[in-house]
Order: sequence, then structure tokens, then C-alpha cells
Amino acid sequence: MAKATTASATAAEKEAEKVQAVENTTTEEKATETANKQEGTVKLIYIGPNLPKAMLQCNKIFEGTKEEIKKELSFILEKFPLVEKMLVPTTELAEKKDKVKTTGNVYNKYYSDLKAAALAYAEQEV
Repeated sequence: MAKATTASATAAEKEAEKVQAVENTTTEEKATETANKQEGTVKLIYIGPNLPKAMLQCNKIFEGTKEEIKKELSFILEKFPLVEKMLVPTTELAEKKDKVKTTGNVYNKYYSDLKAAALAYAEQEV
């Protein structure tokens, strides 16, 4: 019986080590997530049509504060102000993509208007 007790103790020790490793990993992951999520930092994705001359491609992801993202896109926003409406949080991507495809939805309207403006801009440049 001594061997069974030793085997059980060894198994219990291994199980305790696994639990401790999971707890340490979880704590480290939480610390990393907190460091990555600075005050006001967001992750936005552009769900509009591709813009001419590769100005902006669909599904491009931006990370930073909203002000930093607007500053980065300032040249594009001057020409296509609706781009701002087509920047959505990555957590809402599936929901908003469905809305873009649904006729009569405001996101569908923004998409159509942006596509028309992009085509007009491309023709104007030629």
C-alpha cells in the first residue's frame, strides 16, 4: 500500500503543479492585457469599399486613440468624410458587416455612398 500512496501523492503533486502553472499563466496574461489596453486605446477596422489608388483597403485595422487614428486618416477623411462612419470596433465586426449587406440599413447607405464617391474620384483623376 505504500506504493499506492506514493503514486497518489505524486499524481496530486503533478496536478497541483498544473493548477499553479495555469494560475501563473492567467495572471501573466491579465498583466499583458492591461498593459496593452492603455487609457482610450481602441482597435478599429474599416468596413467600407476599397478606395482608389490604394488609399484605404477594406478590413484595414487601426489601433490607437481615436484622435491618433483620425490624424493618420486626415488626408482620406478630407476627400471621403464617410470613412469615419465605416470605422467600427473589431468586437462589432460581424454585426456591422451584416448591416453593410442589409438593404435599407444606414451602414449599407454609407457603403453605397462611399463606393459612388470613390468611383467619381477615380474617374476625375483619369
